Amino acid sequence: RMRIMKKKFTLSNYVDYDFSLIGICSQEEDFKLCFFLNQALQLDFERIRDIEILLPKQGNMVSFSCFEYTDLDSDLSWYLIANRHPASNLLPDQKQTDYLLRIVGEQELIDTTQLVNQIKEIPCVLTAFVIPPQDVKNIENILL
Repeated sequence: RMRIMKKKFTLSNYVDYDFSLIGICSQEEDFKLCFFLNQALQLDFERIRDIEILLPKQGNMVSFSCFEYTDLDSDLSWYLIANRHPASNLLPDQKQTDYLLRIVGEQELIDTTQLVNQIKEIPCVLTAFVIPPQDVKNIENILL
């Protein structure tokens, strides 16, 4: 007699990867980088509430600055998020990245290669690169 085991699937770890993620390396302060991104890309970032995460080992909360711009014409939402804090990185496996640019919406509207090249042309940006979101551990830390 054969016994059939039922598989149970849960969506608790499901992440919708309908966004682009770009890493930016820059020694500039967050508000200055926003200014340069606004100029170069015709955006209008505004500061919103910080992202706070609990560091399990230390048991304390740390904050990461966050800026948002919503383009009503294309229905894209842009977020510039600081990745560095003296105690930890928001995305620990992205240690080389100072800032994360997350673009939410119809991905067909975004040419990430062209966007990365435009960001690289900003004088205070050392480099910029696409980060595949599905490869990032702790990606839930940046899902607002």
